[in-house]
Amino acid sequence: MTTAMAHGTAVYLAAAWTRDASDISVIWPANGILLAALLIAPRDRTRFEIAVACFVFGAAGYLGNGDPWSNALAFPVINVSECLVSAYLLGLVCGRRPLDFARPWTVSRFVAVAAGVPLFSAAAGALVAAGGLRDGYDMLFVNWYLSDTLGILVLTPAILLIWQQPRLAVPTPSGEEIARHFLLLTGVSLIVFVQSSVPLLFLIIPVSVLIAFRLGPQYAAMGTLWLTALSLVCTYQVMGPAALMGEPTTRIWIIQLFCFVNLLTSLAVAAEIADRDRLRGELMRVSALADDRRRLLDSAMEAMSQGICLFDSDGRIALRNSRFLEIYGLTRPEARIGTSLVSLLEKCQAAGAIPKDGGALLDLSVDCDIEQQLTDGRHIRISQRVMPEGSVICTYTDFTMEKRVEGELLHRTLHDVLTDLPNRRLLVERIKKALTAAKRGRDVAVMLIDIDDFKSINDTLGHVAGDELLRVVARRLVGCVREADTVARLGGDEFALLFSGNDQLSSTDAGTVAQRILEEIRKPIEIDGKPVRIGMSIGIARPPADGTTVDEILKAADVALYKAKRTGRGRFAFFDAAEDAMACSARRLESELRRAVEEKEFRVVYQPITSGGTGEIAALEALIRWHHPELGLISPAEFIPLAERNGLISEIGDWVLEEACRDAARLPSNIRISVNLSRVQVCDPHFVSRVSETLARTGLPAARLEFEVTETAVIQDEENARKVLQELQALGITAAIDDFGVGQSALSCLKSLPIGRIKIDRSFISDLASDHKARSVFVAVVSLAKSLGIKTTAEGIETEHQRIIAALAGCDHLQGYLLGRPMSFDELGLGTDAASAHGPPSSLARA
Repeated sequence: MTTAMAHGTAVYLAAAWTRDASDISVIWPANGILLAALLIAPRDRTRFEIAVACFVFGAAGYLGNGDPWSNALAFPVINVSECLVSAYLLGLVCGRRPLDFARPWTVSRFVAVAAGVPLFSAAAGALVAAGGLRDGYDMLFVNWYLSDTLGILVLTPAILLIWQQPRLAVPTPSGEEIARHFLLLTGVSLIVFVQSSVPLLFLIIPVSVLIAFRLGPQYAAMGTLWLTALSLVCTYQVMGPAALMGEPTTRIWIIQLFCFVNLLTSLAVAAEIADRDRLRGELMRVSALADDRRRLLDSAMEAMSQGICLFDSDGRIALRNSRFLEIYGLTRPEARIGTSLVSLLEKCQAAGAIPKDGGALLDLSVDCDIEQQLTDGRHIRISQRVMPEGSVICTYTDFTMEKRVEGELLHRTLHDVLTDLPNRRLLVERIKKALTAAKRGRDVAVMLIDIDDFKSINDTLGHVAGDELLRVVARRLVGCVREADTVARLGGDEFALLFSGNDQLSSTDAGTVAQRILEEIRKPIEIDGKPVRIGMSIGIARPPADGTTVDEILKAADVALYKAKRTGRGRFAFFDAAEDAMACSARRLESELRRAVEEKEFRVVYQPITSGGTGEIAALEALIRWHHPELGLISPAEFIPLAERNGLISEIGDWVLEEACRDAARLPSNIRISVNLSRVQVCDPHFVSRVSETLARTGLPAARLEFEVTETAVIQDEENARKVLQELQALGITAAIDDFGVGQSALSCLKSLPIGRIKIDRSFISDLASDHKARSVFVAVVSLAKSLGIKTTAEGIETEHQRIIAALAGCDHLQGYLLGRPMSFDELGLGTDAASAHGPPSSLARA
């Protein structure tokens, strides 16, 4: 509505005041106002509404001046159509965006459209005004065209410049500055137009240019509007330079053309200023962006955990961060930009970061990765990369912690966790090197060291105490040798020593070291406030006489260790190929025993124990047998001591107990089962609990189970044996002393231990028929047992005379080959389905 009212007012005033003799207005601002509004409108709908409203108000303006209805309708149609076509064409050639009159190309396109479209509207308007093609049409066409064109060229750009916001943020001039410039423009305009004697129009252009330069294109456009209004009024009143020209119409057109030229000049200046401002603003933006990125780069570099140093093509510092300075202990002045690499290394050496002899110059011409160790022990990884333009960027990474962790991992890989001694892997590597030295004439000795009876100590004291014992032993072993020697832990209670002597190393030297170790180990070790005494056995092998490979040397030392254990423990022994052939065989047997345990190569056989009075089977003794696939049947007398020494006896004993209880559960309820116990089992604090679990699994009543233990096993730790036997008795299990009469304190056992049976050794039975002394001792033992309420069993009954004498002497039970040899459970024929309630056949009882 504002545009329509301004358009209608302009139509009315132009029609009322500026019509010439041809009845055409020589000043026509209405189309300039309408075209500016159409270009500013954001949508097609808005432009349509503006066009309709301007048509209505334009028609009202014509009617207000007394024009006929034909003109009041035709002329607004022509004017509005001209503006719509011009707006459409400007949208095509300049784009659907606000026109930028700061660009020369935009101004030229605008002038072309503003000069071209009015040709058609002028032709149509002159035709309507002349009432057809008759005399005077040409003058009407020219007047119409010039008035429309000049109105559009002057007003539309000025309105658009005032309306639009500047593309760049420029400082807003102060009100005082605006007033001062416009007063100057007004003053100069009055000087030019009030007097009519001197043509001074040229004075206005510098002032307009000054306004455009100082205030910008918007205020230049305002100045143009003010100048246009003032100049047209004065010209219309025949004032100013126009009075010196021709007729009034020509004067008005010339003044309008001057205003247009003045506007173009101001716009050209404003465009130049805008370009400079744009370039300045772009430069400032790029500079600010570069500063921001530089700050971001600096921040990123300062935040990096790596040191960064950039060298230019001349090998001088171009960039470095604080981390680089921190790594080498430098200050910023010491490593300022432009410092050469040579000077930088000298300053690093002066700061004490790099050793004096470790500052070799880097070759800055190639890519490389090196590791550097500083004087304080830190490790630095330097990665150097050459850039295409010749500069070199170096990154400095402190990987000291990584190196330390790597060293710790390598140490853990090659050392025992418990004692921190070298492990088998590291020992083997060092033995390989020692064997190479031995080939060159340097003598070497390898010792295998084993703690005697460590398993029983570990079971008695507990695993925590056992671990502490191993640590103490490790420290003592290290204290007995030199730094050049290697003490290693192979596992469990087994240690090794690699002893490197001089060229005159002899067996005496190695023996001296071994003896020193044994003496040191014999000293009491305090564990949990209690003194513990241990012994060691040592086997010694010397390359190349005892072997030329690691496996041969370790095997020889192992055989020597076995010999030391077999000959009494607590001593050392050298390997001797001639003497140790038997030991090698025994050692092999020990190795095969481990495999037999894993593959369950054992079997259980049973020997009957009969009643002395009736001859019926009262019990069965479970006996273990080992049938080796290559060596054949191996006697328990050979492998049981081995199993006790290497700690396998508990596993074997538990297996025998499990098998015996399962078989016994299938026997008649009046037949008991007897199982032998080793000295290791007697000392095991967890043995009784395992027995209870086995009885629960097999369903065998405790009263039907009897354990046989030798006097020797009891004497070794009588206190612990008493405790274990009492716990077994509490379960309802009977304990028997096996091989009674051959021990060192048989009578004390009868007095102090909860014994329910004694088995008189076969050495007292063999001479019963021929030696009256043997009979007297036998009868005395049986009588003594009866008086103590202890049952007796005579072992080794092989003749009928022995059976009769033992039975008449009152012996409760008899056992021997005469009464039954050891056989498998199925061979006994005593299963609950096959056995009778009256006992076995007499042939078995009397065999």
